[in-house]
Amino acid sequence: MISTTIDMTNVRYYTIFPILLFIAVIVAMIDWMLASYKYRSLSFTSTDQTMQHSKQVYQKVIQLLAMLVVFIFVVSSAQHILHKGFLFSVVISLVPVSLLWAVLIRRIKRYVMIVMRHWKERTKGMANYFFMFLSAGLFVEMLSRSRLSTMLEEVFQVGAEQTLLLYVMIGIYFFVTSLLGFHPLVGLTLLVPLLQPILPTTPAMPLSIVLICCSLSTVMYSPYNISVSILAEELNENPYRIGRWNIGFAVSYMAVGILVALLIEKLSQFYNG
Repeated sequence: MISTTIDMTNVRYYTIFPILLFIAVIVAMIDWMLASYKYRSLSFTSTDQTMQHSKQVYQKVIQLLAMLVVFIFVVSSAQHILHKGFLFSVVISLVPVSLLWAVLIRRIKRYVMIVMRHWKERTKGMANYFFMFLSAGLFVEMLSRSRLSTMLEEVFQVGAEQTLLLYVMIGIYFFVTSLLGFHPLVGLTLLVPLLQPILPTTPAMPLSIVLICCSLSTVMYSPYNISVSILAEELNENPYRIGRWNIGFAVSYMAVGILVALLIEKLSQFYNG
């Protein structure tokens, strides 16, 4: 979803990454504070073994963040040099960066063994994905040529006259389509042609933030999403019930993303004016 959004709005990932990280930290802090208040009656006793395990986890997290910084730098450089889309730059950078990191952490032999095993396992099922994406592409293409697409395009053009209304409409769009069973990437692919007429007059950075936050939030409540389905299977719960538990938080995440986008737009207008 992030790659598709970046390719559509032509923003640089390294410019939008700090904003997305800021939103994630703010929302996580709010969630932690609410959880600490809600579950304050529960006690947790840590042991020496738990503390030692936590230190190992922290070290792995630091390594992961360092690798993420290197990967972002390589992808952004490839995008700038090759003048290709962000997703294309990600694809061609994955293997070189992975090999480089495996060498740095001295796990090259283990990396090659795991990669080869997964390569043999995953390529056998590629035919299934081919037909799945072929049918999805046909569906998206036919729907984009239908009268419904024309009607929605006119609705978004009307909403573009007021920025807040446009952002709220995008949030409602992802909310409804995810509950109808659309994967957020499919929903975003359908939304791209609808927003094409208003892209020249809409600020790219705030729009990118809204699209990313609203599309990513669907993984928390959509009963058809793989994350909710796996969690429902692990908890032996109905996926609709899990979606109902998370829907308030997901909508709040959307709202924070929209508010941050509006703030960035106002600040941009202030400095440019």
